Amino acid sequence: MAMVFADPETLDRLAKSLDSKANAIPQLKARASALDAGGHVAGLPAIATWLGDTARDLRRRANILRSPSESPFDSLAAFGLPPGVAGDPGAGMKLQADLKALLEAQKNGTPQQRAQAVKDYFATLSPAQQAALAATDPLLVGNLDGVPVNVRFAANRMSIQKEYTAEAAYLATLKPSDAAYKRTKERVDTLRSFMNPRVKTFLDPKTGQRTTVEVPRQFLVFDAHFGSTADAKASPFPDGRIAEVVGDLENADNVAFRVPGITNRLDNFNGFTKGGYQLVTDTKGNERSDTAVVSWLGYDTPELGDSVDPAKAFTGGAALNAFRQGISVNLKPNAGLDIFAHSYGTLVTSKALQAGLTNVDNVTFMGSPGLGPNINSVADFKMPNTKFFAMRAPGDWVSYTQGHGKDPADFKDITRLDTKGASGHSQYYDSETGALDNMRRIFYGGDGGPLTYTKTSLDDEQVGAAEAREMVGFLHGKIPPDVVVKMGGDLDAAVQAHFAGRMGVKELLVEVHSVLGKHNMWDRVPPDELFGKINDLAGNLAYKQAYQAAKDKGAPDLVAAAAGKAAEIASEHLLYVTTWPVVKLLEVDRIANNVKQFGDIVDQGAEEIGGHVKEMGTELGKDGAQIYNDTKDLTGGLFKDGGNVVLELGDTFVRPWKAGENAGDIWKIADGAQDKIFDKVPDIAGGLNDAKNTFVDKSGDIARSAAETGGKAVDKGKDIGKSVVKFVFG
Repeated sequence: MAMVFADPETLDRLAKSLDSKANAIPQLKARASALDAGGHVAGLPAIATWLGDTARDLRRRANILRSPSESPFDSLAAFGLPPGVAGDPGAGMKLQADLKALLEAQKNGTPQQRAQAVKDYFATLSPAQQAALAATDPLLVGNLDGVPVNVRFAANRMSIQKEYTAEAAYLATLKPSDAAYKRTKERVDTLRSFMNPRVKTFLDPKTGQRTTVEVPRQFLVFDAHFGSTADAKASPFPDGRIAEVVGDLENADNVAFRVPGITNRLDNFNGFTKGGYQLVTDTKGNERSDTAVVSWLGYDTPELGDSVDPAKAFTGGAALNAFRQGISVNLKPNAGLDIFAHSYGTLVTSKALQAGLTNVDNVTFMGSPGLGPNINSVADFKMPNTKFFAMRAPGDWVSYTQGHGKDPADFKDITRLDTKGASGHSQYYDSETGALDNMRRIFYGGDGGPLTYTKTSLDDEQVGAAEAREMVGFLHGKIPPDVVVKMGGDLDAAVQAHFAGRMGVKELLVEVHSVLGKHNMWDRVPPDELFGKINDLAGNLAYKQAYQAAKDKGAPDLVAAAAGKAAEIASEHLLYVTTWPVVKLLEVDRIANNVKQFGDIVDQGAEEIGGHVKEMGTELGKDGAQIYNDTKDLTGGLFKDGGNVVLELGDTFVRPWKAGENAGDIWKIADGAQDKIFDKVPDIAGGLNDAKNTFVDKSGDIARSAAETGGKAVDKGKDIGKSVVKFVFG
């Protein structure tokens, strides 16, 4: 059973249907009167009135759902909290200060220690005080482990209402033709759905009857401004951080965390959390009362381009580990804990387990791109008390390519489960699939029946899967991981623009070509080697297909093998003929790119050397000016002193009786000149030394830049030579 929200469009359609039936009643009554059967339809006017009233009420409810406007008091009441002193800012601010002081005192504690301290603090507060604290600082309280979950739910509901109001106002300023309109509208619609109730179906424990009620959605984490912005032109808002709980988290016997993969954000969160509703609902469509599921989008998920980078898995793993340790204080002491991770989320979970997340009963990996280069078996986790499961649906190319390490579905020491009915990368939680059945059986602790298993190979699951995996391995051997990450980052903006409709296929291919050239792809993977590998793999695939076709027709192994070999040879010859022109075109492209890069190297080197020369000239100019000024001061002073000495000597010649006095003056002048020399000569010498150092340093920079540029140019010249030889003689 899929999750069901109270949807305004559905209510409108139902109201329209009721109106239609109400409008048909007068005609029906008239026909009955014409047939003298009016007495049999006497109650129709009352029914028409009821239908009309009900339709109006449904439209009223639909309008409320379209624009939720809820006060903090309503949010508190939705989760059983009294308003109390929630309206008293002074009381709330005092409690807020106390809570922040507690967190500061616990800043060096473990996540579990901090959460326990928070739990102990909230236990000292009355429900009204808890409500006041939530209303004063909902962002802090709603995302703080250790806070009673109903208080967190209420706090996050307030934050959601505030964010919805702000973003709906922003949406009103946009036109449908604006680049940010589509995703902003999706985000506003999603925020609105968070405020609307959902429909819950369960077996009433008192009556045993199937019961359907509307209940508020429960958000354990909500921060609309967390993380990076996936595509700033499509939306100005960050991806967000959010986690939804289905079930009674504090009293559940079995708790599950769901960890998502790439491209999950606030605006498409409902698509992810749907799996949590599926997991907690049994095959009869009833939500189990002994389970709780947390759909945890607590990390900044990658987009397509940066999905090749494991960096967000490290930070996400640390966040998942901290969340598990912190929330443990709110769970039953003996509650089971399972993790169901999908796609890139399996890598996040792997990093969490390696970061110390050990108190987990079961871990299930689905559609994994790999768990990191250091994890090649379950034993590598060193968690003997945890059971590990893996699923790989037929046609799940993410698992086939192994972008982040070995596929856990191929680990020899893991339990691999059947996914009957699921295919591709995104159907593991679909209803009536073996994948969902097996997840429920793990989660319910065996109550859902026995697990089902599979041992299918790549060839069993998908034609070409084995060849695709080998091809990716070939490329990994040619392209260093850091280059792969840089390429992904360079391509991400173009990929985002393409999916947002701002860039067509042609423009995208041009950008891809530019990135490939920037990272020397045709030097790292020469075209003839690339297409040689493609031809070999295509031949292998042709052999398998022809062999199997012959076997299906009853041919013996020898005949089937001969048919396969013939198909392999034919395929390789045909592909060689068709790919030869492509290889030559790519080799021309390789030559052109290398020549361009050669020119860029020379230009960049010349610019760098010119910069060093300019810097040296500037520095030498400053040093020269200082030397000139010091020398000018010295010579000017000495010239003046010399003139004074001449005057004193002349005075002695004219007035011999002044000889003694004049001799004293000359001696003073000489002392002054000596002082000037002692003051200025070191300055001049220092200036000359600075000029020498500047010359030596900048000459070294110039020489290094020249040597580096020369080395790069020589290497690129060799690449040009190799590519030309390959084109002419290859």
